[in-house]
This record gives sequence, C-alpha cells and structure tokens, in this order.
Amino acid sequence: MKGSGVLRRAGMSVAAVLMAVTGTFVSTGSATAATPLCVKVVLHSPGGGHAISVPAASGNSTSCLIGRGLVANTAIVVQFQYTMIRCYGSRYLAAPYQNERIRDLATDGSFGPRTEAALKSVQKAVGTTADGTYGPNTRDRMRFVSRDGRDCHPYRS
Repeated sequence: MKGSGVLRRAGMSVAAVLMAVTGTFVSTGSATAATPLCVKVVLHSPGGGHAISVPAASGNSTSCLIGRGLVANTAIVVQFQYTMIRCYGSRYLAAPYQNERIRDLATDGSFGPRTEAALKSVQKAVGTTADGTYGPNTRDRMRFVSRDGRDCHPYRS
C-alpha cells in the first residue's frame, strides 16, 4: 500500500527522536533491555591493582554504547580514541583506511569514519563482531588505558 511507507518512515523518525531525547539505543542483538549511551569515563578496577579508564553511562554502568551518531560528548570520544591509540596503535584501520595505523588517528572527539574504522580493527583483533559500535561485548574483550596512562589492561582479568 502506498500509505504504509509514509507511516513506516514516520514511525522510524519518532523512534530516532525518542532515542536522541532519552539517550538510549535499543540493541538489535540478544539484549532485551535498552542499552544507554556512554556519557562519561569512570575508573574500573579489574583486579591486579590496576585502575583503567572505561566509558560509562550516567549511572556509572559500564554497559553503554559509543558509535557513529550515538555520542555527542566529545570528551568521551577523545578518551576512547586515546585508548585505541595507546592500546592498539600498531594495528591498521579497517577498510577503506587499511593503509593507516590506529596510532595516526586524530584525538579530535569526533566519532567519524576513521574512528569507526579503528574500532572495527580493534573489534577484529579482540574477536568480537566488527560492527564499529562499542558496547558490552567489545568492552569485555578490549584493553583500556591505566589511570596513569602508561599501560593497557583488559576489562576482565
């Protein structure tokens, strides 16, 4: 029907506005609840006496999302870019930037195509789905910068 396309587009627009207003993103994976956006960085102690800087939601939950079109807070993206550079700098970015290394990524606070390609490369390295969106599955397998910025440690030890 001709009118059903209009209704479908209107429904998608309403959903996009609701996600932007509430700061949540509904996962299409196996999670049943909405996963909030990452809005700050918190210290997490995975064990071994290390404290690492990890993205978090407003309630300090480290189960949150970062991706293209999902983050407005540039400070979170800068920290995330720094983490990828520090912990995965020697890796090459995913296509179409496969001739560039993560260490050359700009820490500009913009989750643009190069940051997405860097994240896909990290996801491939850690053995999770290389979809370019940071979430709990990626977090559980990634390494993060220590509080002093000298070392990288896994989220789970």
